[in-house]
Amino acid sequence: MRFHWATLIMIYLVIIAGSIVRITESGMGCPDWPKCFNQYIPPTSISDLPENYQHYYSAVREKKIKKFTSFLTKVGLQEKAKLINADKSLLYEQPFNVWNTWLEYINRLIGALAGLFILGGFIYAWRQKEKKRIKILLGLGLILLTFFQAWWGSMVVATNIVPWVLTIHMVIATIMISWQILIISTWSNSLITISRTLKIIAFIGLIIFLFQIIIGTQVRQIVDHWLDSSSRSDLVLDKFDLFLSHRSLALFVVLFSLFLGIYSYLTKQKLVEIKIFIICVIIEALVGKILADYSLPYILQPVHLLLAMVSFGCMSSILFNYKRIKN
Repeated sequence: MRFHWATLIMIYLVIIAGSIVRITESGMGCPDWPKCFNQYIPPTSISDLPENYQHYYSAVREKKIKKFTSFLTKVGLQEKAKLINADKSLLYEQPFNVWNTWLEYINRLIGALAGLFILGGFIYAWRQKEKKRIKILLGLGLILLTFFQAWWGSMVVATNIVPWVLTIHMVIATIMISWQILIISTWSNSLITISRTLKIIAFIGLIIFLFQIIIGTQVRQIVDHWLDSSSRSDLVLDKFDLFLSHRSLALFVVLFSLFLGIYSYLTKQKLVEIKIFIICVIIEALVGKILADYSLPYILQPVHLLLAMVSFGCMSSILFNYKRIKN
């Protein structure tokens, strides 16, 4: 059990590392994947790179984009494929920056370590006697999801961080959190009972938070695009309609957390996940207010994301970890 909790923590660490990479604009610090500048240990100086490295990796990216858009066309996303093919700015290769390169490299190392934990959980499942088949299937499912996430992450790099591609990358990460919590629940065999109503409330909360995370990711992308031609000191988030939707939904989430707390108190279902959820939502709302009022301070952005992901995990835990349901 401890191993599976450690795996969940590793998944969270990957998400936070990715957030730090995002706010430091280090996502393209390594222009290729899984290596970094075609090396297992990235360079520390531009002198370690050939003179035409930008042209070379731009050409490599163009080939990957063609393969990716071919995949999008096959799955019915022809319009998305056309937009990517038509955007020649995606072929731009940013100049080498040692800090960006190593931040992205460390992000990948954390991802690789999380992958080893996930693989270890799958191998460990083969040694079990109780619920062996379902444990193996869940472990295999998470491995496949991890491979897909890794491949999709390479497409994030290949497309020079196209907004909707990055959003799907974040959605997959949230699914991985829920999946790992489902694995934990399979191994824990919890005997604690909760009402069917609480399960339904948790499911609603799960969907709401997933939707809020998606909107929040898109708001950040809109802001990034706006900052390309404007000063951060002039940033007024109220000018963006999507932010207004994000803020309105945030208020609803706060009210939802208070309702959940009152319901659990009146029905005497005082789960630790509910307490953590309420605390995270309130702190997240305060952090969100500071982010909105003070031009998105860098240090608070990963905190905001972590609180959202922990809240999402709490709803997943309520949904999956309590098997027996009172009528």
